[in-house]
Amino acid sequence: MINLKNVKKAKKNPSRQKKEKLVRKTSSANSTLKKLQAEFISSTSHQFFTPLTTILSSVELLEYYIKNENYTRQQEIINKIKRSIANLTHTLEGITNLYKYHSLKQKLNLKNIPIRKFVNDLLEEVVVNIGDSILIIVNIEPELNTIYCDEFILKQILLNLIHNAVKFSPDGGQIRFDIKKRKNGIEFSVKDEGIGIAKSDLRKLFNPFFRGKNATTIPGAGLGLAIVKNLSQLLKAKIQCISNLKEGTEFKVLIPN
Repeated sequence: MINLKNVKKAKKNPSRQKKEKLVRKTSSANSTLKKLQAEFISSTSHQFFTPLTTILSSVELLEYYIKNENYTRQQEIINKIKRSIANLTHTLEGITNLYKYHSLKQKLNLKNIPIRKFVNDLLEEVVVNIGDSILIIVNIEPELNTIYCDEFILKQILLNLIHNAVKFSPDGGQIRFDIKKRKNGIEFSVKDEGIGIAKSDLRKLFNPFFRGKNATTIPGAGLGLAIVKNLSQLLKAKIQCISNLKEGTEFKVLIPN
């Protein structure tokens, strides 16, 4: 004999299970969000605290050298303060750009971009900052003439990747900048001869404020690659990193075309 009450209860159970699953999912999402917020606050505080501490101690030293009329040391301390302020400004700009691009909702400004002119303009901007300490070798496949893309966003992606390559390369090193036609689009590759990235760090590489274990002594806020990832998503581009410790790093960005 079938108990109708039990049948009704059984029918209600799937709905109840869905609600309970949704509650658990929401709770888990909230927990993850709180963790990310805590990590963001901790990382941001560290990025600001370090240069501010340097500035404070430098000002105290400057006061001492002013009293003793040591003009050479005064200039050294002033330069140190300037570098700390520059690092602080760079961090603020990085945070602003990261979250500006992350929340970007406007339509992309897609157009046909002449590749060679685009690359020349890009490298002129890079060379101004690095001088002749690093050699950048460019290779563009002959049949490539234009790319249909948002010029501003593509430029920001490549600038970040090239500046990153320069930063982690030794003086006198080489950077390869290749542009190739692929089946699914156009691939931009930036390859350096720098310190490389540990395999254990690769999965966290695009997280905001993340610094590799072997990169802690190199200036930077750990925001460049997070910006690259967000901008790549806007273009529906695929990004890949190939690296080994002490063997350099290569970033590939495939732009759909």
